[in-house]
Amino acid sequence: MPELPEVETIRRHLVSNLVGKEIADVEIRTPKQFIGDPRKILHQTIENVIRSGKVLSFVLKNGEFISIHLKMSGQLLFTPDAKHAEFRYPIPLADGATLPAKTTRVILTFSDGSALFFNDMRKFGWLKLSSRPEGPTSPDAISNNFTPTYLSTVTRKTKKAIKMVLTDQDLIAGIGNIYVNDALYLAYINPIRPANSLSDQEIEKLYIAIKTVLEKSIELKGSSAKDELYVLPDSSKGGYQNHFLAYHQHGKKCSRCGDTFVRIVQGGRSSFYCPTCQPIRTELPPSAKDPTLF
Repeated sequence: MPELPEVETIRRHLVSNLVGKEIADVEIRTPKQFIGDPRKILHQTIENVIRSGKVLSFVLKNGEFISIHLKMSGQLLFTPDAKHAEFRYPIPLADGATLPAKTTRVILTFSDGSALFFNDMRKFGWLKLSSRPEGPTSPDAISNNFTPTYLSTVTRKTKKAIKMVLTDQDLIAGIGNIYVNDALYLAYINPIRPANSLSDQEIEKLYIAIKTVLEKSIELKGSSAKDELYVLPDSSKGGYQNHFLAYHQHGKKCSRCGDTFVRIVQGGRSSFYCPTCQPIRTELPPSAKDPTLF
C-alpha cells in the first residue's frame, strides 16, 4: 500500500500537471470505485491537490472535492495526450506502457486533451466526491502538528506495542509498515515494546527517526518495493527500496553491529528488527547513538 512518502510524491507531481485544468469528461469503468455523481465535476477546474495521510484530494473551483485512496494496488498516471497514452516505462499489471488497460477503473479527461488514469488491480481503492476532503483527522506525520510532545502524549496512554501505535491512522496519519520498521530501527527501539515503556530520550529519538525516514523517502520519490506496484504519475519508479534499513532485511546482517535481522508478525503484518540494536527492554543499548545511515 502506498504510504505517506508515495502519496506525497504523487501529490507533488500532480500539482504541477493538474492545477488549472478543466475536467471535460469522466469515464467510469468500475462503478463501485467511483462514489458520487460525476456530472457535478464536469467543467470544473482543479485548483489544488492536497493530502491527508494516505488520501489525496483534488480541490475544485465549485468547492467540491475529489478524494482518492489508492489502498493496496491503486495507481494514478497522467498523460498530456489522452488519445495516445503511451508512457516511458512499463506500467505494472497493465501489460505494457499504454493505457487504458484492464486495470484502469476511472479516466478523467481534461479540456486540453490530457488525462489522468486511475488503475487498481485489486479494486479496493476509490474516488469519492464530497463537500470536504476525506482522510484521517489525526496529525499528519510530516506536518507541524506532529510534535515530540504529541508523540509522547499518545505513547504514554497505552501498553500496546509501539509499532501498532505508530501505524494507527487515528493517532498519526500516513505511517505504514515500511517506514515504521525503518524508523524503529533508526531509533534503536524494538517494535513489540509497550508504547508506555519508552523513555523521554527514546521518544525524542523516535520522533527524529520518523521525520528522517519519511523525508528521505520523499527525497527518493517513495518506495517501489518488491511487487513494484507503486509508480509515479509518469510511470517511473521510486528509489527508497534501495535504502531500506530494516524493512525486508530478515536474514541479512545489521550494518551497525553485525547481528542478523529477524522477522516476526504483528497484527497480521511483518516486523523486522535487529535483536542486538533493538533489544526488548526499556533502556537503550550502551552502544546506541545517532547514526548516519543514509
